[in-house]
Amino acid sequence: MTQALKGKLALVTGASRGIGAAIAARLARDGASVIVHYASSSERAEAVVKEIRDAGGEAEAVGSNLSTLEGVRSLIDSLNAAFGGRFEGRLDILVNNAGTVEYGPFLDSSETSYDTHFNLNVRAPIELAKDAAARMVAAGWGRIINVGSAFGEAAPLPGVTLYIASKFALRGFTRGLSRELGKYGVTVNAVQPGPIDTELAPQPGTEDHATMIKLASVGRFGKPAEIAAAVAYLASPEAGYTTGESLTVDGGWIA
Repeated sequence: MTQALKGKLALVTGASRGIGAAIAARLARDGASVIVHYASSSERAEAVVKEIRDAGGEAEAVGSNLSTLEGVRSLIDSLNAAFGGRFEGRLDILVNNAGTVEYGPFLDSSETSYDTHFNLNVRAPIELAKDAAARMVAAGWGRIINVGSAFGEAAPLPGVTLYIASKFALRGFTRGLSRELGKYGVTVNAVQPGPIDTELAPQPGTEDHATMIKLASVGRFGKPAEIAAAVAYLASPEAGYTTGESLTVDGGWIA
């Protein structure tokens, strides 16, 4: 345990389960004090917090609906009071992990599908990054990490067109913002997972599950901890010369 992030404050959105929970646990293991954001299940979030605390880490849960601007502002407003205000308004690491996807043919998509994808997958990360960047620039150090998708680089499967569009947008935002913040000691990167073994993934025995495994060079789904490891590198002091990058962790899925 290197504790490379000791004394740093991290916010991980969508951290009550799956990839987000694994990222929160890993950053806490590396020494960060972690805000575990959740959208609806306080019970899940508190379970993640308990796991982190039981392992000797520091975490607390904050709930908000990031699909609305009011929810984004609510989460931002909570930062100054995190951990009793000990960090005095600072935020060192932002991990934009929360996201959503709707499956089905584009021609059958609803009138609200665009807003569903872009409000949570694009607008929320942009708004959170804007606030976080101001805090990080003032401190002279920071890490913004956007959790995108291998679908932000390629379209290996049909049926998720608007999701793909939102993840391409997030990848472009990552690159653009990195150009603006690098001179202040703030890096901006993305991690792009492929098929990961979470409850939201296609279940074993289904055609979608079999197709995804067939496309992966390693012949399996990834584990949330493998995505968390990539995020931990980008959050670390050692990653100060890495910015504007989108690290695809997909087992060769789109190779």
